[in-house]
Amino acid sequence: MKGDAEGIADGNSLAHAAREAEDARLRAALAAVGLDVEEAAAAVEVVRAELAQVPGATATCPAGTMADGDRLPALADIIPQLVWRSADYGQWVWASPSWLAYTGQSQTESLGQGWLEPIHPEDREATRRAWDEAPKLGRLEVDHRIRRALDGTWRLHHTRSAPLSWSGVPHEGDRHAREWVGSSADIEDLRRMEGEQRALLLEVQHRTRNILAVVAAIARRSLPPNLERDDFGARLACLGRVQGFLARSSAWSVPLRDLIEAELQAFGDGDAERAEVNGPRVELPGPVVQPIALVLHELATNAAKHGAIAQLSGHLAVTWRLEEAAEGAIRLIIEWRESGVTLPAGPLAKHFGREVIERTVPHQLRGEARLERGADGVCCKLALPLSRQETQVAA
Repeated sequence: MKGDAEGIADGNSLAHAAREAEDARLRAALAAVGLDVEEAAAAVEVVRAELAQVPGATATCPAGTMADGDRLPALADIIPQLVWRSADYGQWVWASPSWLAYTGQSQTESLGQGWLEPIHPEDREATRRAWDEAPKLGRLEVDHRIRRALDGTWRLHHTRSAPLSWSGVPHEGDRHAREWVGSSADIEDLRRMEGEQRALLLEVQHRTRNILAVVAAIARRSLPPNLERDDFGARLACLGRVQGFLARSSAWSVPLRDLIEAELQAFGDGDAERAEVNGPRVELPGPVVQPIALVLHELATNAAKHGAIAQLSGHLAVTWRLEEAAEGAIRLIIEWRESGVTLPAGPLAKHFGREVIERTVPHQLRGEARLERGADGVCCKLALPLSRQETQVAA
């Protein structure tokens, strides 16, 4: 009796281990087709519960034959993407019912590279190239148009796939993958809405620049000529430049170098020997661009009036770097250093420009700003957090 009980326990343990291994394979497959971890786990549990109610349905698949059981087809039925399995180089071995219904193909017609037939003729070559490069890259991502059998229209899809090792874990460096699981998601409506949103944004930016120009004209006509009026007009011009930068960017971002160089050029500092601008490529996300541009503008204004731009002996160095921060974030450090400048005696004056510098970064950008009087010029150090998801960084 004791031996029988131990045998049953061992059998249950093996069955549980097999089920957990198969669940891991299926979660990996769903991750490969674009579901996040929580969505993948929930989908596996749903199918497990459904299959438990079906007489004769298998709870697990034999090792290495994930699609031979009931579960991957069942999973394919509950997610919106068109799911498929493939060997290397786009040699399909299985297409989900959703693919067959969408394209009108039969299972046999989709196998091998038969699935290319519903792909738009102009997109097939790019699709083949993507598959040729996929084993080396460890992933596949390509946009192409797929013909919808219902009405014959071509709709844009984003297709992605990743290889599965025999353990079912996606492996980016696996150049000899035996099995790929992928999906094609309809993004036609998304791209159309993005285009409409882009057009609306450009119109808003155009009107904003027009309003800034009107306000500047009113100020010139209404206020007597003085430095304050000129400073006000220059700040409006800075805001207009920001809108121009953002209007040219489809990614709603602006290179930091472009912002710095634009402000220096606005004050006529084109002397490369007196101005050094150096740092890695950093794309600032839209919400960060305007505050940083205003801070740079105030620093450049001060340099043009009293500092390195105004004095022939002066030299300006604007540098920036990236530092690792907590929880996967990064810190952008910008340093503005002037040298060779004769400064008036006493501490730095309290003025509006200084308030912009010292308040904008801490309050709007949750960063730090330190403006100091150096031995022969002004020094300013800015530090602000940036998320890897919201900024593009390249060396």
